[in-house]
Amino acid sequence: MRDYDYIFCGVGASASLLLLQLHQHNLLQSKRILLIDPDAKATRDKTFCFWADAEDSICSDLELLISHRWNHVSLTAGAIQSIAPYSYNHVSSIDLYTQIHQLTDHYNWDKISACVNQIDADDEGPFIPLNGRKITAKYIFDSRPPVFKNAKIGESHIYQSFVGWMIETEHEIKNPTAFRFMDFEIDQQSSTQFVYVLPFSANTALVEVTRFGAEIIGTVEAETLLAEYVTKHFGNYSIQGTETGCIPMSNSEIESENLPGLVNLGARNHQIKPSTGYAFKNMYNNARALVEKIKQNHLIENLSRENITGRKGRYSFYDALLLDILTSNPQQGKRIFNALLKKVETKTILNFLDEKTSVVTDLTIFKKLPWGIFLSTLFKRSASSSNFRPIILTLSTIIFLLLPHQSDIQNTLSTGFICLGMAAVGIPHGAVDHLLETGKWDVKMAPLFVLKYLILGAFMGLLWLFLPKLALAVFLGYSAWHFGQADGNKWKLSKAFSFLWGATVLAYILGTHLPETNHILALMGGFNWTMSCNALVLLPWFILALFRKNSSFAITLTWLALTVQLPLLTSFALYFIGQHSITAWNDIRNHLNIRNRQLWLKSMYFHAAAWILFLLFLFLWIPSYPNQEGNLWAIFFIFISCISFPHAVYMHILYTQNKKELG
Repeated sequence: MRDYDYIFCGVGASASLLLLQLHQHNLLQSKRILLIDPDAKATRDKTFCFWADAEDSICSDLELLISHRWNHVSLTAGAIQSIAPYSYNHVSSIDLYTQIHQLTDHYNWDKISACVNQIDADDEGPFIPLNGRKITAKYIFDSRPPVFKNAKIGESHIYQSFVGWMIETEHEIKNPTAFRFMDFEIDQQSSTQFVYVLPFSANTALVEVTRFGAEIIGTVEAETLLAEYVTKHFGNYSIQGTETGCIPMSNSEIESENLPGLVNLGARNHQIKPSTGYAFKNMYNNARALVEKIKQNHLIENLSRENITGRKGRYSFYDALLLDILTSNPQQGKRIFNALLKKVETKTILNFLDEKTSVVTDLTIFKKLPWGIFLSTLFKRSASSSNFRPIILTLSTIIFLLLPHQSDIQNTLSTGFICLGMAAVGIPHGAVDHLLETGKWDVKMAPLFVLKYLILGAFMGLLWLFLPKLALAVFLGYSAWHFGQADGNKWKLSKAFSFLWGATVLAYILGTHLPETNHILALMGGFNWTMSCNALVLLPWFILALFRKNSSFAITLTWLALTVQLPLLTSFALYFIGQHSITAWNDIRNHLNIRNRQLWLKSMYFHAAAWILFLLFLFLWIPSYPNQEGNLWAIFFIFISCISFPHAVYMHILYTQNKKELG
């Protein structure tokens, strides 16, 4: 027999709202319940606010808890605006906690003051190991603070931190029946900051300074801003109470165990709207949805925010776009929100934040916002998408295909693309190998690193001089491994599949351009490539991409298939520069946690050294080759094989280390 029917880990707003809903629907009779929280919940520590129509169930269900309502909002320059049919409602945390204390006494629930560090499950269901005891339940409701995973590309993670004073003023407050939503007329301190005012009477109000930003606002700096603001707007005052808080504003993934009988609540169940930090109404809706499932004896473990609110994709996109701006350009927050508050009715804004507007209304709102920052952020966001580069490469391939085959304009554009691409990323992505181990240029290690690099490069050069067939085999072999390793890391392929992919790419590009391939191979050492290929060799990979729903992989295969109609060097350059070099560059940049410009500047010395070595290589090597068209390309590829061999070795070490660190 289980110890409890329900265990609540954390008894904050989300758990309290669920308990109230269960009580109102008579679902707590004879239930054995345990409440676990390190805090006694005996003080007013938070302010909960929400807007709603008087007809909404949240207003009737929480009628006894709503301590104040406002039907008007105070705007810039003292203007007052009605928010009908909405009202803005205040619930004090202590009133909510008191209700739960009364229910605890009424039902005689058990309570433990402790922090829960682990929740697990076995064949009997979920349980909590605590103080040497295994506490079991049918359901465990987990509302502990969430742990967010590192933000991926397209995700952001900042905070809404605030410090508030409950003040009593010497003089009467002007317009005490209107709340102040967001007043940005304070020092922004390189963040997005505003003041929020809730007047409760002619002489009392809650005044909070709030920051949207990566750094949490400090108490001293917040109180300095509060003192200046309160003195300016309310005159003499006394502080009756304080409150502080920090709410995550994030669209990154939350660490969560997928256990039978475990139900996430609150922030742990994505109930916080990422772009604003509002959550109370979402938590209420979550509670109602859970109660309906419980009444029908349905499973409730997997009830997510999407199931509860019918959240549509476009709102998620809006949130992500604003979070991007608040993360990378926090100084733009004031400009954006001021435009919104001055040009759009507050009730329309509230409806939009409730995700109940039409697309037409959304466009009307966006029309009144500063376009430039949104378009710039949208482009950067699109550029960071995994599909952006494959789409650009597809368009580039189509442009080359539309040009007359082997025409002057096609050859000129191709040569320009190769030269620019090699200078921009092709050579530089291998010119930062000296940073891979320590992240910086180590003077003590430099001579040994350079010596090792030159020895590995010289080894390949000697192979070409004395054993050219073996040199070609080694070149093709490590190229297949190196190409496959970079792409495999991106697309999460196994080692075997990564190598097979790299070999497929090489075989496809070379095998679909036999005359040109053999022309260059003949100049490199009298070699002959006999294996012809066509697009069918890519079909198994396309099926794998579709099976895994990997659109980036599928689009890459599409443009690769199209390159069969392009000259060999153009086809190879599109892959080597556009796909491989940029992928490896991004992996290096992420490993070093450095910006593109900084990384490129750090590559300059070895980048320049590579071109100097190439000139020396030409001087030493060219006498061995007949003076005929294509010999420069032959020498170039031999040179590339020499300098890319040590690069492939160092990148292999990097990828291996990163996999070990990820576990």
